[in-house]
Amino acid sequence: MRTLFIIFKQNLLCLLLSCLSINAIAQQEEQAPSNEEIMEKTNTSPVVEEKSESKNTDTPNSNEISIPPPISLTQQFKDDLAHYLPTNNVKPLSAGSDDYITLITENTSVNNKGIAILLPDWQQGATNPKAINFLRKNLPLHGWTTISIQPMNKPENYPSNAIEVDTQRQENQKIIDEYKVKLVTMLNAVINTANDYPGIIMIIAQGNHGAMIVDLLHQTDEQQRLTQEPNALILLSSYVLTNKKLIDEANTNFAKKLASSEYPVLDLYLKKDNHIVLYKAKQRLLLSKKEMKVYYRQRQLNSSEMGYYPETELLTQVNSWLRSIGW
Repeated sequence: MRTLFIIFKQNLLCLLLSCLSINAIAQQEEQAPSNEEIMEKTNTSPVVEEKSESKNTDTPNSNEISIPPPISLTQQFKDDLAHYLPTNNVKPLSAGSDDYITLITENTSVNNKGIAILLPDWQQGATNPKAINFLRKNLPLHGWTTISIQPMNKPENYPSNAIEVDTQRQENQKIIDEYKVKLVTMLNAVINTANDYPGIIMIIAQGNHGAMIVDLLHQTDEQQRLTQEPNALILLSSYVLTNKKLIDEANTNFAKKLASSEYPVLDLYLKKDNHIVLYKAKQRLLLSKKEMKVYYRQRQLNSSEMGYYPETELLTQVNSWLRSIGW
């Protein structure tokens, strides 16, 4: 009898444990989300994220800083000239659809010799300290009224980035032709201003602009030709900038045009100068001698710094050459 009681007690205990486990499983199933609820949540969540993303892109961030585009180098030079120099020296100039800045310093000597037009190289200011600014200040002491020009920037995409040499030549020619039209328009306007002063007209040009002026004076096309030939031309470290494979050809053409010209030329360069200038200076001298060019003089000046002309020697060379041709 006792054995039966023990067996009954064990069965009753097992039954109670089974009931408790069944109740626990049922409670977990009630708390857990159904498959349908899970699918609904996964389907709707990307839409919410997409809306939030679109909201962020449509609404500008108040913390973002607006960065203005950079000011062109030419405009920076113009602003500096207008800000730092006396207003009676700064004269605006309109040439075609473009506006330029010129600096006019009138003769302070008893003898009035004429007008010296000063044209710096690309990317240089009208007060370029390498040579132009010194001449601008000192030539008036020797009888010259100076007109210093703030030139345009070097054309964009020049020299050409093309692979083929023929393509480089064609693209360079197109870019330079467009630049020369603006340059000759500007120079003609400056020469018209120079005609308001007594005396001869002399142009002092630096770097690439020196070679371009020689080309403009050699042109037969009226659109790319100066209306008035200067009485004298002074070149400061002049050369033609172009692609590596076209440098020799372009600078040889420059030397030939210079040798065949009739106006007086003073060709100055430095002992420490641009490698193209040093490479082609001798050729210009030899061709000028071969053509028996009258009033051509070439001089190399000693320089302690590359590109900077020694001021005293520069002024001495200019004055002595002008006296030798009667001015």
